Amino acid sequence: MLLGLLILFLIVAAGGVTLAFLEARRHAPPLPVGAIHGTAALVAIVLLVLQDVAHPGNHLANAATVVFMLTAAGGLLLFAFRATRQRLPLPVVALHAGFALSALVLLGAGWLRS
Repeated sequence: MLLGLLILFLIVAAGGVTLAFLEARRHAPPLPVGAIHGTAALVAIVLLVLQDVAHPGNHLANAATVVFMLTAAGGLLLFAFRATRQRLPLPVVALHAGFALSALVLLGAGWLRS
């Protein structure tokens, strides 16, 4: 199950990289595109929480869950900027991406140790 979740998070991350690239080039993607990215991430986080509850001994996957939740909070902030038609602050985008990358590394390590 962790491999499937890792793949799902990688797909979500690929979408996030695309959104960040567009934002950096000053091409604001439509709000529904960001909503799809966030919804997919939320579904993946819920599935990861269920995995953690079923297998609580994988501390790396548990840590990844916490970091993904923090990442989601940053994503919600970015979505609020976009919903109010403001430019996204690139440092916040970079912080969001950094948290996501850290969580992906933790999840990958958790999968390798499972």
